[in-house]
Amino acid sequence: MNSASETFYHQVSFNYGTMLDDLTRLDTFGWEAVKRALNQRVVVTGTRFVPSRVNRVWIVETDVHPVVVKRFLSGKCGNEFESLVLARGAGLTVPYPLAFHGDYLVMEYLHGEGCDVLINKMFSAEAAEGIGRWLAMFHGRLATDFGRRIRSDSVLSNFIMSDGVVYGIDLEDSATGDSMEDVGEIGASILGNEPFFTPIKFDLCTRMLRAYEQAAHMDVYESSRMYIAKHLLLDARKKPLFRRTLVSAAKCLERKWPDLA
Repeated sequence: MNSASETFYHQVSFNYGTMLDDLTRLDTFGWEAVKRALNQRVVVTGTRFVPSRVNRVWIVETDVHPVVVKRFLSGKCGNEFESLVLARGAGLTVPYPLAFHGDYLVMEYLHGEGCDVLINKMFSAEAAEGIGRWLAMFHGRLATDFGRRIRSDSVLSNFIMSDGVVYGIDLEDSATGDSMEDVGEIGASILGNEPFFTPIKFDLCTRMLRAYEQAAHMDVYESSRMYIAKHLLLDARKKPLFRRTLVSAAKCLERKWPDLA
């Protein structure tokens, strides 16, 4: 065994023996997934825990490039791995899945900025249009005889822009369904986050919808209103401080798009 391999296995062995009780650190199963994903000559130089709403996520640094290690508490590791493989095969921009073992998935790390930051703070039209095109391609290219595959959990934080290209992440909930649910959910995510329902936010939502239409070759602008309203009402249940604002906006959208001229 060469020195690089010894360094890797020393790192793994150290984590086996000393980190089992720390839930913010990788356990033996996590390191086994890392071993399967990485060449033995790669040297692990460190790990970094990343907060996640549902699962546990780490960035594992190596002397070549970092990887993402995700432990699924939802039991959906296999579904995300399959979704990533299908999406990559269809030419969609998603992280490259490297390996999975038990509840652990190891995948490519993407350098970039979250679309929640790009749209809510920087008002990026490029990000909004990129999301629209990405969703249209996902729905169109992954359709089967059993129906359209949707990504689900279509919120801004589940999209990253890297080198000017939008990538979709966190596909564990992907399943067959109504593609307009994805469109409505991302529309609600654009409009229903601070700053709420401003003209520039409606403009970004419109840009996303028009980009979707262009890529999908179908009209969704008018039909999306009811789906966006539905998801704003669902969001209102999770955001009690903004419930009145979200419900009021949803009721308005159920009637028509606002006149912002």
